[in-house]
Amino acid sequence: MKAHTLAAAVLAGLCATLAHAAAPAAGLTPVDMRGLWFPKGEDGTAKCAAYLGRKPVEPDPGALVVSEAQIQQWAENTQTTVYFVTDVQARRAHTWRVQALVDVPPYEKPKVLETYVMELRQDELLWSRRRGEDAMAEQVDTAVYARCGY
Repeated sequence: MKAHTLAAAVLAGLCATLAHAAAPAAGLTPVDMRGLWFPKGEDGTAKCAAYLGRKPVEPDPGALVVSEAQIQQWAENTQTTVYFVTDVQARRAHTWRVQALVDVPPYEKPKVLETYVMELRQDELLWSRRRGEDAMAEQVDTAVYARCGY
């Protein structure tokens, strides 16, 4: 009887270890989505090259920085919009529904909870959001970003 109990305990420990190893990295955003992104196009490519060439503290306007629990969208005069990610749900392969509290300059207003769809296509990130206040609206704006760096 002891051999069965010991075998069950070892098997349970092994399963727990394997499950822990298969768990995603800490943070809400998918690891593949994290990094520095610029709007896809010639202007974005030039800004990325300039950024990589000089390694500034802050990226140029138009950049999108995705980290574990927040997204920063850089704008002119350091008027950065910050998205505090509260929930990420997979919709299909490489596509996620992202909810975030949005903090916009002048940062004194209450944060607003918004929902987005983000899709990763190799080195492109598509970020879609409904246009306007109507949650049932069919009009969707999609921005396409290209990865900058790694």
